[in-house]
Amino acid sequence: VAALGEAAAMAGQRAGPLEEDLMQNPFLRVLRASFEGMYRRAASKGEATTLLVPCAECLEGESFSQIFMETHVLQAAPVPGCFMTLGGQGVEIKDSSVSTHLGFSEHRTCEILQTESMYDFGSTFRVLVTDRPLVGRYRTIQGAADRSHAASLAASGASGGASKPSNAANSAATGGLSLPTLPGQGDQPLEWLNSAPAIQDALFDQVDRFRKTFVQVPGCEQSTAERIREIVGDAVRKLIRHHKLVQPSQQRQLDYQVSRNTYAALHSFVFPHLQRILSAPEERLEKGIRSFASAEELVEAIPGAQGRGLGLVDIKSCSEQLEEVDHKITPHEKIACIDEAHSVLQRCIADSARETAAAAAASAGAGGGGGGGRPAMEITGDDVISLFILAVYRSSLQYRLAHVAHVEMYLQGAAGRSGGAEAARFDESGYAVSALQAALQFFLEERRAQPSTSRGGPPRSTTNVFSSYLQQPGGGEVDSAELD
Repeated sequence: VAALGEAAAMAGQRAGPLEEDLMQNPFLRVLRASFEGMYRRAASKGEATTLLVPCAECLEGESFSQIFMETHVLQAAPVPGCFMTLGGQGVEIKDSSVSTHLGFSEHRTCEILQTESMYDFGSTFRVLVTDRPLVGRYRTIQGAADRSHAASLAASGASGGASKPSNAANSAATGGLSLPTLPGQGDQPLEWLNSAPAIQDALFDQVDRFRKTFVQVPGCEQSTAERIREIVGDAVRKLIRHHKLVQPSQQRQLDYQVSRNTYAALHSFVFPHLQRILSAPEERLEKGIRSFASAEELVEAIPGAQGRGLGLVDIKSCSEQLEEVDHKITPHEKIACIDEAHSVLQRCIADSARETAAAAAASAGAGGGGGGGRPAMEITGDDVISLFILAVYRSSLQYRLAHVAHVEMYLQGAAGRSGGAEAARFDESGYAVSALQAALQFFLEERRAQPSTSRGGPPRSTTNVFSSYLQQPGGGEVDSAELD
């Protein structure tokens, strides 16, 4: 690579510990050797690509996952200084630092140690060497700030400008994101997708065109979901024929992986739309949650929850699991979080029941076996929903309705187009999602039911965001010329 030779020629102008031989950097070597398709597509985009390379000194090994590599390949966004990873996460590059934003579970700021221009596959793109990766474990570099300052001074005196960042890379409008390949429940579905570059590229082209030509109209989110399902289904059928997959389990795994990756690539296109059109109902939901001064007051307002001892159940871990939904970018991952929150809640109920039984036994023993202890309480389905209401109340989950709508988009498309493959997968977690919907519905009701100890009433309704708030017809894919 021509730029690498220029970088090596400048070694005498920089402090020894600062110089990073890019060709020997473990991250870049693995990217070029083991993820050649990803690297080729990123390089071919030229100035729209910025490659983040964690310095060799900060890396703990030379084995990197797919998602780790994708997180460090950036595509320019329309806003100067803002970029998107191949997984749809937001990154900001400002001055001499790189910061994580939307979609990351941890906020991290990385210091830029070197800036290089690299030429490969007929295009020139920017390479930034950082003092740590955007995600994952790393070794702390002592005195990184001082060394970085020395590097910038050396770079400012260098001739040729090969190490200068291009302003066009910061301001170039995105031409669409490369399709991410997120890690799933095994490596085989990823291999099926990555080993058919022609099909993968065709899928990316369809996703890119969809982003540019599909007009999202409030009320037609189901049409959006069905179109996404068509794109996914077309790619899956091609991959099944290409790999001659005959086992239904293999086909389901492949379908799930392609669907998940496609939704990840479309996250920045779909989710902000849902946030915007649901802002008013979300505000009403937030007001309903805040109308309760305490969890005790809330328990008193939940029909049939009085005297059940539900306030004694420790639901902190369930609330924390719900908050994880904010850090997920695909509806598939959000469903997994909701399902895990439901499982955690069941474990909390079991722990509380054991503690109550132990306390009752101890009380009975202290009283000489008089049988004065309270009998064990049976937890019903309504109790689970009541506890989910408490978990929502205590969590700091944001954009609740937008997340539910995102999940419903995926489920509506799956049910309408997949022949039941993805819908069947949802059935296993459907009760957990329904419990969350019922909890949200409780806070959205204009008139709360009066407290009641009856357990025999009709089941609580759930909140279907599509039928409740997104009812206008219309929408569809149009030619880009119609957008003028």
